[in-house]
Amino acid sequence: MRATLKKLLLMPAVRRRVRSWRALHQSASCCDQPAVSSEPGGGNIVVLAPHMDDEVLGCGGTVAQHVRAGATVTFIFLTDGRHGAKAYAALPESEREHRMQELIGIRKQEARHAADVLGVQDIFFLDAEDQRLLSDPGVVARLRGRLQSLRPDVVYLPFFLERHPDHRAANDVLLSATADGALEFECRGYEVWTPLPANLVVAIDATLELKKSALACYRSQLREMDHVHFAVGLNAYRASALRGTGRYAEAFHALPLADYRRFHRAVCLS
Repeated sequence: MRATLKKLLLMPAVRRRVRSWRALHQSASCCDQPAVSSEPGGGNIVVLAPHMDDEVLGCGGTVAQHVRAGATVTFIFLTDGRHGAKAYAALPESEREHRMQELIGIRKQEARHAADVLGVQDIFFLDAEDQRLLSDPGVVARLRGRLQSLRPDVVYLPFFLERHPDHRAANDVLLSATADGALEFECRGYEVWTPLPANLVVAIDATLELKKSALACYRSQLREMDHVHFAVGLNAYRASALRGTGRYAEAFHALPLADYRRFHRAVCLS
C-alpha cells in the first residue's frame, strides 16, 4: 500500500494537484473563516456559463434574487453544447454531425426558456465548440467585446477548481479577456460539480422553485442525468452555513477581479 501511494504521488498530474491544493490552503483566507451570508442586490450582473444549464445549476436562485432586486442580468454562454448527448458518439459521422447541429439549436432554445423563467432578458452565445473551449482562437476576443460593452459590476463563473475542463477553461478565457486591466468587477466563482471553498453564501429558499423550474427547461440534459436532484442536494448542504436561517443556499468564492486573478495564478500555476 505504501509503495502504491508513493508511486501515485510521483505521477505528474497528482503532483500538480497536490501543489494546487497546498497553494489553495495557503492562499484562501476562507479556508479558516466562515462564509458571509449575502443578499443579492441590483447593478449590472453577468453570468458566464460554459454550457447551457451551468448558469442555473450554479447560481440560478441567486440570479432570480438579483432580478427581483432590479439588477440587469446577462447570460453569456461560452460553448455551443453540441456534445451534450452521449448517445450521439456511436452514430456514423454524417448522422452524428447532423444530430449535433440539431442539439445546438435545442439547447439554445432551452437556455432562452430558462432565462425567461428567471427573469433574465439578455443572453449571448459565443459558440465555441463544446469540450474544446480553449481551442477556439476567437472566444477571448468575443468575450472581451461583450464585457467592454456591458461593463459589469459582478461576473459569476464556474470556480477554477471545477472538475469539468470547460468549467476550468472559462476562467482562463475570462482572465485573458480582461488582461489589459480596463475593467474592474467582482468575480464570484460558483460550483456545479465540485464543492468550492466558500466565502459567500446566498439563501435561496424564496427562489428555489424558480431555480427548479428553470432547470426543468433543460429537457435534453435531464434525459442524461437528474440534475435537479443533485443541485438541490448541494443547495441543502450549503444551507448549513446559514446557521438555521434558511434551508437552501448557493455558495460562491467572491473576490475582486485582481485578487481572483492572483488566487487563480497561485493555485493553478503552482
